[in-house]
Amino acid sequence: MSLLDNFPERIEFFIKAANKHHLEMILVGGGAVNFHGFQRHSADLDFWIDIHEKNLKNLLSTFSELNYNLGDIPDKVKRGEQNISIKISPVFELEIITNFNPGKSFYEALKESELVEKEEFHYNVLSFNDLIQSKISSTRLKDKLDVEELHRIKLNKNKCLSIPRSNCFCSKLFCSNSFYMNF
Repeated sequence: MSLLDNFPERIEFFIKAANKHHLEMILVGGGAVNFHGFQRHSADLDFWIDIHEKNLKNLLSTFSELNYNLGDIPDKVKRGEQNISIKISPVFELEIITNFNPGKSFYEALKESELVEKEEFHYNVLSFNDLIQSKISSTRLKDKLDVEELHRIKLNKNKCLSIPRSNCFCSKLFCSNSFYMNF
């Protein structure tokens, strides 16, 4: 299989290859927003990676398995000055983020991230609090909307947890303790 086949399978194929090659990465951006409960469109799927030498070698191995032979990682990527985008459909990209700021290091964020385990693969999602922090520091209007909606969802979820579920006024989305992105 290559990234030019069926879209959901392409994402899964990337994550399986990343798992196989021990690529350390965290789902951030719109994918993390969706995971934490605010369902909105995003034209890409963002994974933040650590840019230490060993992890960049793991990234090269992952890309090689996907039939993208780069030879070497560009210097700007190594320095965290440039991201890598892979077009996986006419309207969707996989974005490898090298410079991301939730107010802490990659490994601190990884430690606090949420692990999603599927049958054949796993991935980490930026924690709710780190996601909010990263969105607050952004100047983009859609990031401000994400913060508002995520806070509203958390407030409604907390209200639901304080009353019997049968009396809950909000949707099942707010009462659920787990929000998983479907690939």
